Amino acid sequence: MRFYIETYGCAANQGNSESFSAALIEKGHHLSSLEEADLVIINTCVVTDRTEKNMIKRLCQLQGERLVIAGCLPAAMPETVQDIRCQKVMGILDRSAGQKMGKAFRSEETRPRHLPPAQNLCAVINISEGCKGRCSYCIVRRARGALRSKTVQEVTEEIQRRQKEGAVEIQLASQDAAAYGLDLGSSLPELLDAVVRIDGDFRVRVGMMNPDLLSPILENLIRSYEDPKIYKFLHLPVQSGSDRVLDSMKRGYEARDFLDMAARFRAAFPDLTLYTDVISGFPGETDEDSRATEDLIRAADPDKVNVTRYSSRPGTVASKLKDMPSRFKKDRSRRMTRLWQEIAGRRNGLYLGKTLVVQVTERGREGTMMARSPNYRKTVIHEPLLLGSVHRLRIVKTSPFYLVGELASRK
Repeated sequence: MRFYIETYGCAANQGNSESFSAALIEKGHHLSSLEEADLVIINTCVVTDRTEKNMIKRLCQLQGERLVIAGCLPAAMPETVQDIRCQKVMGILDRSAGQKMGKAFRSEETRPRHLPPAQNLCAVINISEGCKGRCSYCIVRRARGALRSKTVQEVTEEIQRRQKEGAVEIQLASQDAAAYGLDLGSSLPELLDAVVRIDGDFRVRVGMMNPDLLSPILENLIRSYEDPKIYKFLHLPVQSGSDRVLDSMKRGYEARDFLDMAARFRAAFPDLTLYTDVISGFPGETDEDSRATEDLIRAADPDKVNVTRYSSRPGTVASKLKDMPSRFKKDRSRRMTRLWQEIAGRRNGLYLGKTLVVQVTERGREGTMMARSPNYRKTVIHEPLLLGSVHRLRIVKTSPFYLVGELASRK
């Protein structure tokens, strides 16, 4: 059987799709294009109302295909899936790669043999499913459930398999990396300490961590980050700079806690790349609250901010709160976006004329190659270079989103 997978949403979804694909390939099935596929798997995301609508639209565009729906849509909103009027929805795919997939095929439980994508050498490995959070606005907990971590041995064995297949960048994905191991009596630092002991030339990008669960492991995690195999990259979502809004969101920390953690990481790793997330227009957010978030962005000096306009999600606590007009959300989100892009442009501009050692990890557009520095700076190279090769680059151009480099010498 020929199958096609289309993935939306977070890195964890990408990791799930890679597991689905590997399990099917191991059973003798073949990955193909959409046009040639006997079966189409759509791995969905419903983090916002807009995303949900896009998912439903895409599923109905595929009417007539033999569809299996995976991801957060069927898990969080099964009634919506039932209402989709597509004629050949074969079934719902469980997050585990070894579950029944409707009547189209069956896959026994197995350890999947992962295959790295042809266009890059990045392997996405899910270290856990679910989270410990109770955020008032989030539907993901409903979709993903309570925390379920893989064991350290399971993760390290999967990394070894992916590395042998050519992966040079390992992305550890989850809903909250800081929660890893809390259900097993383990922790993220313990996992990283085991990962860096694996032989081979690869680097690890640690996924998103929420501040409330990062706090107890902060010092140990900073020590783990000292290993050169760990990218000096921190994705720490704050969501708001207003303590009043954070309390309404049930985030479990204050704005100053976020700033303190970011500062301590930056003190340990001055070249750290810092990402964060904010929500614009949460119910009850005032102009003063929004300005507090802008002030926090200035204080944190991040390299990227994922700005999301608040969207009410069914079944959440926040869905019972009075929403605000979309024009306020748009205005506030645009201000925040302009602000962080100004900051990112300035920070990336500091690299102009400098020389960085980077590793080529994926093919870009129009014949370009993409590489990453030890602090995970995205660098574009306008030369045909081998995937996985390491080079010294002189940075000749910058933007808020990436650097552009030319070969200085070959390592």
